[in-house]
Amino acid sequence: MAPRRRSSPTICDPAQPTLPGVPSPLATPVPAPPTGLPGSLSCSAAVCGLVSYAIDEARGAGLSRAMVAARMSELTGERISEAMLNACTAESHEGHRFPAQWLPALIVATNSYALMRDLADRVGAVVLVGQEAVSARLGQLDAQMDSIRRQKALLKRMHGGRT
Repeated sequence: MAPRRRSSPTICDPAQPTLPGVPSPLATPVPAPPTGLPGSLSCSAAVCGLVSYAIDEARGAGLSRAMVAARMSELTGERISEAMLNACTAESHEGHRFPAQWLPALIVATNSYALMRDLADRVGAVVLVGQEAVSARLGQLDAQMDSIRRQKALLKRMHGGRT
């Protein structure tokens, strides 16, 4: 009878593939998809706050609200005034909403992805920008290549190494 092997502690190895359906302990947590419960996706206060946050962050970089509005107008081809931004960001102005079509211009004008990331998080998505997106795509391609290598090795073993 062969001696029994002692169990070894689990070691997280990024090169080791995980079983299908079993999340990797090294993986970045991904937001859960929305539950669909009534009122669970209400986000008007968050939108107001995050638009204000983006504009305030731009102020730290030397851009006034008027400058942000002017840049957004330039980018969208629509007239967007400082007063319009103020109305969209004031919780006291319940009838005013920040239009979704302004979101790309807000991001470019303020260099803030906070609102986009918050909205993505609410629906179980993740926003990747620049190098993050490239790294994620490279990771996907590496995983596909590993899968193809494993399938190829399995076929070679099954058919006696013949190609």
